[in-house]
Amino acid sequence: MSYHVQKEISQVTINEQFSPLFKVDMTWKNSLLTKVEIKRSRVLALSLANNQITETGSQEYIVGLGYRFKDVEFNFFSAGRGKKMSSDLDLKLDLNIRNNKTVIRKVIEDQQQLTMGQQIISIKFSADYVMNQRLNIKLFYDRVVTNPFISTTFPGAITNAGFSLRFTLAG
Repeated sequence: MSYHVQKEISQVTINEQFSPLFKVDMTWKNSLLTKVEIKRSRVLALSLANNQITETGSQEYIVGLGYRFKDVEFNFFSAGRGKKMSSDLDLKLDLNIRNNKTVIRKVIEDQQQLTMGQQIISIKFSADYVMNQRLNIKLFYDRVVTNPFISTTFPGAITNAGFSLRFTLAG
């Protein structure tokens, strides 16, 4: 006599995510902007086929500062006459540090090994100015640096800088 299983469970996964675990985002009376944020996540996967537990964890820390300059004036010259524009100028700077790690734990052999992971450091700066009700100009600089935790991958960096114009049709 043989026993047949109606349902076979080969893997069990637990997903934990605290996004954000802690967050404070404030605008002060003196137009100073501050932000502090902590995020955590973890995925545990128990494979019953090979008796391994795979743990993927992430920790992220974000610190941001900014300042709003009230009624900043710019002079634009068009067709021989000057035109003054006055609006708020928003400056923001964010620093983001995130650590990602994947560890495989072999249950029977009582071993654990770091298989993937990197530290990602990101710096973002932006200056935002509203030209009028329909036109917004933004200058930005973003830099992302990746430092691996294992020797099989290489460090890297990506830099983006430029400006964007946003024109709103409705309003």
